[in-house]
Amino acid sequence: MKPILRKVDSGNNSFSIREDIYPFLYNHWHYHPEIELTFIRKGTGIRLVGDSMAPFEDGDLILLGSNLPHMWRSDSIYFKNIPTLNIEAIAIHFREDFWGSAFMQLPELRSIKEMLDIAKRGLKITGKTKDIVIDAMEKNIHVTGSKRVEFLLGILDIISRTNEYSLLATPGFNKTYDLTTTDKINLIYTYTFNNFKNNISIKDAAEAASLSPNSFCRYFKTRTLKTYWQFLLEIRIGYACKLLIENEKSVSQICYECGFNNLSNFNRQFKSLLNITPLQYAKSYTVHVHTFVA
Repeated sequence: MKPILRKVDSGNNSFSIREDIYPFLYNHWHYHPEIELTFIRKGTGIRLVGDSMAPFEDGDLILLGSNLPHMWRSDSIYFKNIPTLNIEAIAIHFREDFWGSAFMQLPELRSIKEMLDIAKRGLKITGKTKDIVIDAMEKNIHVTGSKRVEFLLGILDIISRTNEYSLLATPGFNKTYDLTTTDKINLIYTYTFNNFKNNISIKDAAEAASLSPNSFCRYFKTRTLKTYWQFLLEIRIGYACKLLIENEKSVSQICYECGFNNLSNFNRQFKSLLNITPLQYAKSYTVHVHTFVA
């Protein structure tokens, strides 16, 4: 299955500002020509952007460039129909040329244009810049008339003037990813998210995508620029980080819940990916939170 081309409805406006409240997010591996700015007001899960995989949580602010494949998937608990549990987000979608092809060529907007080019890899916006942009988004959900355009231009200008962001997809992703080719990646992602806590083999994952093991390995590396085992490890470690932050289970319990067979391997793989042990990670997060609150 190729990444789904999503059509964004802007109503009678030139671009879309939308507040979403859903039981969960699971919008499949997709892309659209609109640039997307998403603020996760409430919710946790896994975010895929190009060849980047990371947890998302309350307060995340993500800018995605045009036609960048991505996917938001809520944690498994959100699929259990718990009435008090939901996802809240504000999303803005706009085409780069919605204000006319000549507008972005103005010399005064060069920094914004350059920033939107960088956003083709995806940006996670952080620090004070994130706080300022989120505040503006909350205050302008229902803005109308010319104030809509003024608001959007204002927040793009703020983002273009900061270095408080991290890049998501690798530089090579957009150069190698072909949106027009037949793509089974969504089947693989779905199977992996549903089974990462279990003992997964290459054969099992390949069967989910109707591929032979050898074809599966070649295919996955071509589509994502990483091996399947690396991808699976990132999902398991990402879930472990979430459980460590919640601080409701021991490191040993978390190890087995995330799909690892023994504690020493879990510690080794965790440190190889994050350069810190699970216990150190949990302690550092606790210290950070206590310092912030103080």
